[in-house]
Amino acid sequence: MATFWNSVPHTDSANVKLPSLGLGLVGRIFAFIGERRAQLETMRELSRLDERDLHDLSISPYDFNDIARGTFRR
Repeated sequence: MATFWNSVPHTDSANVKLPSLGLGLVGRIFAFIGERRAQLETMRELSRLDERDLHDLSISPYDFNDIARGTFRR
């Protein structure tokens, strides 16, 4: 198994765009799977909430997909 190293310059500035990590196809697939698992776990947690909790949070079941994807806006 090959190991790939990327050197990322250390900087204190928050506005500097860091270079790509060069994940490659396999890395992107694993990243996608990880993101999808996180979305599914968020959906599971949201589905456990009852109507009262949803009302307290000012969300509805129609918002679950946006919340899980991180695109929810009030």
